[in-house]
Amino acid sequence: MHDAKKLKILFLSQRFLFPQDTGGKIRTGKILEQLNKRYHITVISNVESPKDDPYIPEMQRLCEKFVPVPWKEIPRYTIRWYWDVFKKSFSIYPVPMLNDYSPELEQAVLDELRNGEYDLAICDFMQSTLNFRRVEGIPKILFQHNVEATISLRHMKRAKDPLFKIFWWLQFRKMFYHEKRESAKFDAVIAVSELDKQRFEEWYGLKNVHVIPTGVDTDFYAPDPNVKVKKQIVFVGAMDWLPNHDAMLYFLEDIFPLIKKEEPDVKFVIVGRNPAPKLKKLVDQYPDVEITGWVEDTRPYVQESAVFIVPIRIGGGTRMKIYEAMAMEKAIVSTRVGAEGLPLTDREHIYLEDEPEEFARAVLKLLRDEEERQKIGKQARQYVYENFRWEKVADVFADICESVVKQRSSAEVAEAIIEE
Repeated sequence: MHDAKKLKILFLSQRFLFPQDTGGKIRTGKILEQLNKRYHITVISNVESPKDDPYIPEMQRLCEKFVPVPWKEIPRYTIRWYWDVFKKSFSIYPVPMLNDYSPELEQAVLDELRNGEYDLAICDFMQSTLNFRRVEGIPKILFQHNVEATISLRHMKRAKDPLFKIFWWLQFRKMFYHEKRESAKFDAVIAVSELDKQRFEEWYGLKNVHVIPTGVDTDFYAPDPNVKVKKQIVFVGAMDWLPNHDAMLYFLEDIFPLIKKEEPDVKFVIVGRNPAPKLKKLVDQYPDVEITGWVEDTRPYVQESAVFIVPIRIGGGTRMKIYEAMAMEKAIVSTRVGAEGLPLTDREHIYLEDEPEEFARAVLKLLRDEEERQKIGKQARQYVYENFRWEKVADVFADICESVVKQRSSAEVAEAIIEE
């Protein structure tokens, strides 16, 4: 056993952590950056060449040792991708688990654990658990950024097409039982909100769930007084994540027309990678809507927008994009699902509205009322600065790691005494 301050930790992040363009990658990357200052960290990830190659040197910030495992992802929304999803939907495992499974990655994890004297193994995301199923004889933590079954359940409830309803119902059942079975194999599960913790306990009967708050880099995400704010609305999020895709279809079809009716010259910017063809086609109908695709830095788009929106109807976990916008002193309008799990107060840190008419009215109020916009933005920044900097989040994560290792060691000592 290593010195408590210098645990040796193996961390599996199936998805390569750069560029940091999704909430999950940012959360994992920022926590690893802090943990790397106090522990010996080894990270194993799939790496796709040549796409990921320029970012490999960045991993030095996050870990002492990096083990890249080559792989090739099927491009989304292609015929081959749809065919792959169709074939995988007949498996006993949910489609996302199969998408993130790789025999080479599983072997790399086992080889590294066999060759290094590790104190702890951490699996990032439920989707990676098939790569962890043969890991034994070491304390294990599952880092859960969502309750994955919630996402399938909400898709099922929203699906209008009977075939899609059946597809999502089957995915929900598979995900529910997979998540329940796999979560139980870990010494601890780390959730990202009290609500997720509650679901893990109620749905899966887990007794070892810990919570970390969602964090934000308040130096990187900060207001810029030199930027002129336009009459513009902005949404930020990876567009290949289904809840974000659904949110944009919902906003453009049900809410944006109500806003345009009152403020015809308002603009809307969607910032996020890999938009689906259906969304691009819808955006083409609106001359005042821009869809950027992937961008290196989302901040300029957020800085120049008057209102930041999160019209999400499906999903779990927490919305890091909300804390980032709050740190930039932005006025935000979100659905309750969009801000689910975040300890925010309506009309103090954020505006919360679920119905299209009310959502549109809140956006219009903030577009028109500069004083209210600035007031809520300043309150929001103050709140995240005091409570949710990454250093504080990493402290909580580190305490959980140390208590899990300590618990396992104590249990092994007690077992040895009993055997004697």
